[in-house]
Amino acid sequence: MKTRLMIIFLITISSVTLRSQTSEKLTGFSEVKLSYILSSMSAGGYHFKKGETIIPYGTGLELTCNLSKRFSSDFGIGFRTTGKRIVDSFVISEFGYSGPVHNESRDIYLDIPVHIKFKLLNTNPLKIFVASGPKGTITHVNYYSNPGYNGQEQRYKGTTFSAGIDFGISESLKINNKTGIFFSQFYAYYLTGDLSELESIDLKIGLTHNFK
Repeated sequence: MKTRLMIIFLITISSVTLRSQTSEKLTGFSEVKLSYILSSMSAGGYHFKKGETIIPYGTGLELTCNLSKRFSSDFGIGFRTTGKRIVDSFVISEFGYSGPVHNESRDIYLDIPVHIKFKLLNTNPLKIFVASGPKGTITHVNYYSNPGYNGQEQRYKGTTFSAGIDFGISESLKINNKTGIFFSQFYAYYLTGDLSELESIDLKIGLTHNFK
């Protein structure tokens, strides 16, 4: 009888210890992600169409914090740029300048996304998440025209902040205990700032490094 009670006691202690260790792994910072970003920004309609949409590209860094078995949070920073865009055209005006126009522009976007993720699928080695949250974007614009449409040289530099809502889906594939790859597709709609009513589709691919 005493032996049976001792066995039950040891099994109980072992299971409590195991559950405690498991619960510790379920919460806290779990991984960091480095990604390449390709975006398409438009006021609606077509996306990833050269000449009609803005197509910035760049890199991102995100940190994942596990909140529970199914929920986690991603927060980080993303750097995107359109690169230098050059457009040469010819304008004809009855009242202003008529002739060739040379335009140069470069947009830089600094994204600050915060996502709450829900784990839809948890198999080894594949995991699938749905995510949503606020997204802030700091935009720096550098524009140069010589001559401008008024026949004079024009320069403009400015920095603004816009905020919107972001939601999408993310897939991660485990390579080994520490390393993996991930893909994500997000749709953002800006509600405030100079990017207000603009939508952005962001495609990411990158590497993950697990802390645990």
